[in-house]
Amino acid sequence: MALRKIAHENAIYIVFEGKHIREGYKPKDQLCVDGSYYTFGDVFSSALNYGDCPLEALKRAEGFNHDIYWLSQNPITLSASRAEEKECAFSVNIGDQVKYAGKIFTVKKAPNNNLVLIADTQKGEQT
Repeated sequence: MALRKIAHENAIYIVFEGKHIREGYKPKDQLCVDGSYYTFGDVFSSALNYGDCPLEALKRAEGFNHDIYWLSQNPITLSASRAEEKECAFSVNIGDQVKYAGKIFTVKKAPNNNLVLIADTQKGEQT
């Protein structure tokens, strides 16, 4: 990981400034948005993680009109013990554009403190 400025830190996370749009995020990367933490996910990575065919998983997800790419809110655990190793997250804001799996998305709010990735319809990378 390149040297990054730390946005803030707590008992569990070191939160770095968000990545540049050209860098992109990978499956299992975590975002910090307004103090809540989210993890990137997609149909392909999930299928491979469970030993399923990613092409069949994509067809099934499209057939049920499910999202192909998403952000899952991380659970919160209260504990008296400290985490042995801090996790990394990247700070972004609602409305920011992020690159994930080679596609450009805008991070938007959704009901129940959730977030959604809205695909950018413009072609090409933005700087």
